[in-house]
Amino acid sequence: DAIKFKKKDPEEATTMLVYKGHYTEKELSYYKGMAEKNGISFELASEEKDIIYYINCGSADVSKPDRNSDPITDFEYVGHGHPSGFYIEPRGNDSYKSFNSERFDARAFDVNANIYLYGCGQGLTGSALHKLYPQLTDPTLIDNMQRLTKGTIVGYSVTLEWGKSLGSFVPYSLGYQFVGDRGSSTRPFIPENERMVILKRTRQ
Repeated sequence: DAIKFKKKDPEEATTMLVYKGHYTEKELSYYKGMAEKNGISFELASEEKDIIYYINCGSADVSKPDRNSDPITDFEYVGHGHPSGFYIEPRGNDSYKSFNSERFDARAFDVNANIYLYGCGQGLTGSALHKLYPQLTDPTLIDNMQRLTKGTIVGYSVTLEWGKSLGSFVPYSLGYQFVGDRGSSTRPFIPENERMVILKRTRQ
């Protein structure tokens, strides 16, 4: 997808930010090589704070903050996720290290930035999630992301099945549930036209 963004607007700076996690050096070298071959900057994050700092300041290197002159015009997340945040590293037993977008600075985003959330259930708005989990009261990820832009925000209300081909996924046909709950209750069928969630918001 980073290559697609670059081809769409060759003059626009495009960066691929990868969380190191459990990738091998060979895999990281492959991603970096493909990025450089296509004129895409490659950034490697070793910790959650590296991701936050890159998004807010334009570099994972604290000595090079330049986001003021380079606001984010398109933001895409690809990876594991849940309705309230981003999963970045498995810890075993269906548990992941995760973070949310509350620490993202709206000033880092162009006022009309487009945001694409390709993690499971990340398109569930608060009201939709609370029907499934009435005890959850915190804003969901997509609710929180609306404060960042007047542009379009895309997410999915269902689990995404990965691995059909590199970078591709298929929206699952059943309603989202946390991993530990999927075998304990019936999941409703979600019509195809309701699996993708598209929001357009007026940023304050």
